[in-house]
Amino acid sequence: MSIIGAVAELNQEIERLTKIRDSLLQGAPGQDAGRTHARTVPAVPTKKAAPRTKRVLSAAGRKKISEASKARWAAVKKAKSVAQKATASK
Repeated sequence: MSIIGAVAELNQEIERLTKIRDSLLQGAPGQDAGRTHARTVPAVPTKKAAPRTKRVLSAAGRKKISEASKARWAAVKKAKSVAQKATASK
């Protein structure tokens, strides 16, 4: 297939897809081209979400988290050293 033929085929496909898109958008909200009457919507104020407050962690909570993470790392290091000793003894 030549480049000119490929470009012509792409242009046909673009035109086909454009027609499909236009037909889909014809009845979509915000598109007034196909409407015969105007639809009035009363203005309703929208509620804004309350701003999120900053989450605060107590000193005791931070200490628990710190101790738990230290315990996890100690277990990892222990398992690693046991594995190294096992491979070193072979």
